[in-house]
Amino acid sequence: MASQRMVFGAALAAVVLALASGPAAVAAEPSRLPTKVSAKVSTKVPTKAHTTIQADKQIDVGSAAQSVHVIWNFSAPSVNLPPPAEQTLVIDARGLAGVARIAVADPRCTAHGQVFSCANQNTDQLTNLDFTVRADPGAARGATGTMKYTASAGHGAPGTARVKVVVGVPDLVVGKVPDVTHARIGSRIDVPLRLRNTGDRATDRRIAVHWVGAGGLVFDRKFSNCGYSTGTDLAAPASPTSVTCVFPAAVAAGATVELSSPLTAAIGAHVLTGEINYTAELLQPGARPEDRLDAELEPGTGPALTLVPASGTEVGFESGATGRVGVLADSSADLAATATAKPAAGADGWTLNLTVVNHGPAAVYATGNETDNEYVAEVDVVLPRHTVATDYEHAESEDSAYGPCFLWVSDTTTAPFEAGHRHYVCVVPFGIGAGKNVESLLSVKADKSYDGAKGSATVRPGPAGIALHDPNSANDHATFAFSTSTAPPGDTVADTGADRTALIAAGATGAVLLGAAALVVHRRRRRSH
Repeated sequence: MASQRMVFGAALAAVVLALASGPAAVAAEPSRLPTKVSAKVSTKVPTKAHTTIQADKQIDVGSAAQSVHVIWNFSAPSVNLPPPAEQTLVIDARGLAGVARIAVADPRCTAHGQVFSCANQNTDQLTNLDFTVRADPGAARGATGTMKYTASAGHGAPGTARVKVVVGVPDLVVGKVPDVTHARIGSRIDVPLRLRNTGDRATDRRIAVHWVGAGGLVFDRKFSNCGYSTGTDLAAPASPTSVTCVFPAAVAAGATVELSSPLTAAIGAHVLTGEINYTAELLQPGARPEDRLDAELEPGTGPALTLVPASGTEVGFESGATGRVGVLADSSADLAATATAKPAAGADGWTLNLTVVNHGPAAVYATGNETDNEYVAEVDVVLPRHTVATDYEHAESEDSAYGPCFLWVSDTTTAPFEAGHRHYVCVVPFGIGAGKNVESLLSVKADKSYDGAKGSATVRPGPAGIALHDPNSANDHATFAFSTSTAPPGDTVADTGADRTALIAAGATGAVLLGAAALVVHRRRRRSH
């Protein structure tokens, strides 16, 4: 089962950042600097039906076709006023004469020269449209024109929007930043950045650069033109922190610039592995710099951070506007294994609860180098003789699944879960915070020859290859046995080994990962035969 990663955001998702994510809503021009942003709900109630348009306010075009996306929406002041069956969008590109031309292939659209009328005949059709625009041959770099949208819906006020089209395409790429190794807990690291404009025209819009850190890294809030956010639980493996800075100065075509001063980030007490993802984008006119974490941005203090001509030796550049730097701290994580069992309710057999506990001090976090099936830790489970697993369950938080079990094939290979075997591997897919735990559950049955023999559960680093530097190997291993007595359901009947001072009460081992408050147990869907 593939783990579901956080992305730093709705989808970070994820932690996955992209350059210029879709059309910006047409809105009034805000401050160019990131200030504290909070959601506000308008109390104004529209009194008339109207149509709104969402589209980029500026498009940079070259000789290659540039994809354009536009959305229109009909809004009614009352639920008693149904949406009209016919909704129309008109694209008027006559203002681009000598600058650029558009091409619309959508079957809903009819062309009249460079004016396209696109009509929906019923409410089931999508209210969005994709088309292309490209510069005219011989158009001068920097030449501009205007394209106009008009959307109407039979009654009510139509919506209009204008788009500036500019010949020439600035193209920002970000510099590579070397990974940080052997960082001391409590120290600070520099996070430099270089930008290069590989396009054929200077930037003429504000540049926003976003950094998102995970694994316990915290940015210092020392620049007044930057906005900062901090995760809610820095002991959690992926509690994200971010900084967003906006730069109004232009970057000439072919020029390379760097930060006037590097960002700095503190290595928190729970850092073992961390990462910082960063991306640059040209802001649409009137758009606020996006907070990729859907959290409030607190403004920094001190001088403004600027972009200055780059100097010194270059490390290299990424192929696009997104980069990543990994951080390794001189710390350790003490993972321990426990195994408890109880009679299965209303049936023969037992439920074996396998728990991985992180005694810290560091969180164990899978950075972006790993794929979804490269788990940070795993529990190797060998059931006693004359017992087999019949199914598995795993604890699930609100957002992500943890603790699936697989059939052991070899020390380096697993297969999808299959009933009827004794040897399995249950995994910690994404991470485990300091002081947190992850549990998995196996349903076990025995044949009549079972005599109380013991099984074993051993926690070890997973194939993600994260060095835990575990300071206490004695608690990595636990033994267990299933009682053959007729103890009532709910009693704890497993022997967890001589190194355990007490049995863990069944039903009180709710696994909590990444600070999730509530857990739901889901049974694996059985295969059909």
